[in-house]
This record gives sequence, C-alpha cells and structure tokens, in this order.
Amino acid sequence: MAAATKNFLGIDLKMYRHFAGITLAVSVVVGVFADGETQEAMAQTESRTKLKAAETKKFGQAKIGDNRKQQKGSFGSETSRYGEATDGGSGGGGIDPGLTPANASLTAGPMPVWLEIDKAKLARMSPAQRAAYLKKLEEERQKREREGPVMPTQAQISALAAASAARSGSDSID
Repeated sequence: MAAATKNFLGIDLKMYRHFAGITLAVSVVVGVFADGETQEAMAQTESRTKLKAAETKKFGQAKIGDNRKQQKGSFGSETSRYGEATDGGSGGGGIDPGLTPANASLTAGPMPVWLEIDKAKLARMSPAQRAAYLKKLEEERQKREREGPVMPTQAQISALAAASAARSGSDSID
C-alpha cells in the first residue's frame, strides 16, 4: 500500500497558496491601472464635450459646406465637358439633362492631358526658371492634346511584353 504524503507531485501546498496570492495581487494591480486609464479617457471626453458646447453657444451651430472656389488650373480642365466640377462635388453626376437616349452618344470626349510637375526640381529653380519650366510644360500639354491619343504599334507592344517577361523571370510572353 502507498503511504499518504502531504506533498502533491512533490510540491509543497504552501507554494500553491503563495502562487494564488501573488496571482490575485497582480490581477488587482492591473485592474487598478486599467481602471485609471478608463477614467482618464472619460474625463478627456467630458472636457471636449463641454468645450464643444461652449463653442456652439458662443459661435452658433457649425455650418457644413464647400467653401472652395472653382479655379481653372494651367494643367488640365477643372470642369467636365458638361460644365460641372470633376471632383464629384456636383450633384449632376456627369449627366446632361438635355441628353435623351435618342441623341446620347456612347463615345467619350477627349481625355485631358495631365503632366506631372517635379516638385523637387521646381523647388531648386529661381522664379524665372520656374515660369519658363511651367510654360514649357503647358506647351507640351497643348501639343499632346492637339495630337490626340497615342496608339502604340504592335512592335512597341511586343517590346513592352518582352521587357515585362524578362523582369518577371518568365521565359515566354503570355
């Protein structure tokens, strides 16, 4: 027969009690700090609410609206071919109310030409150089608009596909 021992798996019972006590103490400390952060966040929210209420009382209800001015840029049109803003701010949705299914065309108008300005290069230029650079870009944009869209030849498409295949490590062109 086996003899009864007071140690379970060779560990004294006092160790279990100490472990339980330390676990409770750590849990209480973590709970106190977590509760403190919550109270701090609630206090900040309350102060923001009071500040907003005071501003509303002093200045009135905030008016939400679009105060931007329509500006015609030098690099592309700021309006669509129907006259509304291209940023989606108008309620027309790009549809001319005068168009009917009988006279509506499915072809799109000419696409605007967009040229990117090198801001780092622009920052290093003098005002005279900057004006000449912008004038040159505007002339280039107008030239590209007059020429219309560029359609690549079959040779150019094949060369681009071969270069892409070489970059990707593929042996064939898909």
